[in-house]
Amino acid sequence: MRSMEPERVGEGEGSGMRWSFLLAVIGLSITDVESFAQRQPADERLSPTRVGFCNPRFFSHTGMVRFQLIQGRLSLNCPQHRKGTQSRDESGISESITVTSERGIPSLHYVLQTAERQIKLNVQHAGQVRLESRFLKSGKRAIIQQPSLGMIRWSLSDEAQVDHRDGATLLHLREYDPEVFDLHFGALIACLLRGKSLSILMDETSLAMVEQARRGGTPAIAEIKDMVESLAASTVLQRSYAHRQLLDWGTPVIPVLLALSNDDLSAEQKARIRDIQNRLKTFVDDTPASLAKLLVNDRSYWEVTAHRFNEGQVMLVNRHLVQFGAAPLSAVSTGGHRVAARTGNSLK
Repeated sequence: MRSMEPERVGEGEGSGMRWSFLLAVIGLSITDVESFAQRQPADERLSPTRVGFCNPRFFSHTGMVRFQLIQGRLSLNCPQHRKGTQSRDESGISESITVTSERGIPSLHYVLQTAERQIKLNVQHAGQVRLESRFLKSGKRAIIQQPSLGMIRWSLSDEAQVDHRDGATLLHLREYDPEVFDLHFGALIACLLRGKSLSILMDETSLAMVEQARRGGTPAIAEIKDMVESLAASTVLQRSYAHRQLLDWGTPVIPVLLALSNDDLSAEQKARIRDIQNRLKTFVDDTPASLAKLLVNDRSYWEVTAHRFNEGQVMLVNRHLVQFGAAPLSAVSTGGHRVAARTGNSLK
């Protein structure tokens, strides 16, 4: 495997029409894109006439599950699921969904297939997600593997090679190559999230992050690491205080916690950090504001999104990063104000 380095449930009458229109727009927006630096063959490009192919009907019509985007990761809403199996096979489209549950925590297996393409979605215990998109003629395949905790991996493969990217959220992964990401997963994720576009959410999050950086007030790396060190202090009082302080600081501490080396942590530190990460998770869908708070101290995300910002905004971001205790961004081309612009570089 060759690792790539980063370059920088129906809802009433009318629901079907709304979904058809939404998916037509999505289909139009992700045509004529390239993968592995090669243009997709004509029969692998999405078009309005083939929108039914990308219409996972069961997610909008059966009400068997409800997906959420929480801290940039897909998950199933545990209270809103119904066990069972449904399938259809019509007009050249085969689709099936199975929902199971263990102690109220749902799992899902979903497949959509046509003569040209296959999509698979598996969810275990609500938050462990595997998405696979494959073009049958060329053999080109994309896989997203999201563990319950830890980095998400996006892999692209053909008969010759396998390339991958790792990121803390789906936003990180999409930013590496928006067009290829959307070709494989854009329409499906929009359906799972009931019409919410990951692209628009990212545009709005970029604006919110700049404002969050302008306001400041988040703890510095050194402060967070001091509290992590205190999780191994000699007294219970010190350990408990550090635990509470990290929780009180909220989601801005998460990028620092994710970057820690487990080899340097004691068993109690690891257990407390897992507890902090779990307790900082909400059960409410992401908003640009909540994502900005989560990502404002994530230098890796600032780095891959730096192309969106103008010179003044980059200076503001760098000031925030230095105050936070991180290195400023690498040299960035700022030919124009590109916040909320849909841009990206191809995976190579």
